[in-house]
Amino acid sequence: MGIILVVGSVLLAKTFILIGRPINSHVDQQAINQIDAVPTLFLPGYFGNRFSFGFLLRRLVKKYGANKSLVIIVDRHGKLRLIGDFVDYRCLIQVIFQDKRSRPKQQAEWLMRICDLLANRGVSTINFVGHSMGCITIFWFLTHHQHDIPVKVNRVITIAGPFNDSEIAKNTRDVEDYPIDSTGPQQKTAVYRALAKKVTAMPRGIKFLNIAGTISSSQQNDGQVSLTSAFSLRYLLRDPIIYYRELVIRGSRATHRLLHENRVVDAHIAKFIWNV
Repeated sequence: MGIILVVGSVLLAKTFILIGRPINSHVDQQAINQIDAVPTLFLPGYFGNRFSFGFLLRRLVKKYGANKSLVIIVDRHGKLRLIGDFVDYRCLIQVIFQDKRSRPKQQAEWLMRICDLLANRGVSTINFVGHSMGCITIFWFLTHHQHDIPVKVNRVITIAGPFNDSEIAKNTRDVEDYPIDSTGPQQKTAVYRALAKKVTAMPRGIKFLNIAGTISSSQQNDGQVSLTSAFSLRYLLRDPIIYYRELVIRGSRATHRLLHENRVVDAHIAKFIWNV
């Protein structure tokens, strides 16, 4: 038993290291169209780490010929440490915040530093994929730093975003599920109201794919975020006319923590970003 535990611990430690490192497809391809040439940044949720998107990124490399060529680690003071470099073809960038308790407002400021770095490296256009609180960080970034963003944001994928929850970094006793009608949520939380304040300032032309999960027909949530909260995003985006699509993932692998480990989600990410 002791030997098994030691071997298991070694394998876990090795996986932990590798999942936060670049991994390329080794497919010798040049971007033949503008879509393939746009790098995509992945932002984890609250208390997220390298595991948050690590396995998903590895699957995108293996199945879709993408390249997780760069990992950007943001320390507690906002200093950036880069592991790897850019590639021209389907570049995936994993963002890891060392301060696991940092909130969207702070993360959005650090995201500006990342975009400045990318612009200085010759990047002109980017995509975003966020999970849970990472969705809020992206939205805050787009609405509060819109005049300073040095790159164009092309496509955004939000996964299980708590857009109408009262707390974005802590689970409430019950999953918050406020009815929505043609005008939006019937009860708007402080989070929703804060996001709505500057939504008209969001850069134009961004395409959104909003993904949410339901565990069963009787449980219209992913265990932490309800469909109504996640899909409240559609009302935030309605004023600035923006391309917007919704996707519901159902079943046992549609829980909050498993949505980014769902192969159906993988396929829709690839389709939305690269049109494959």
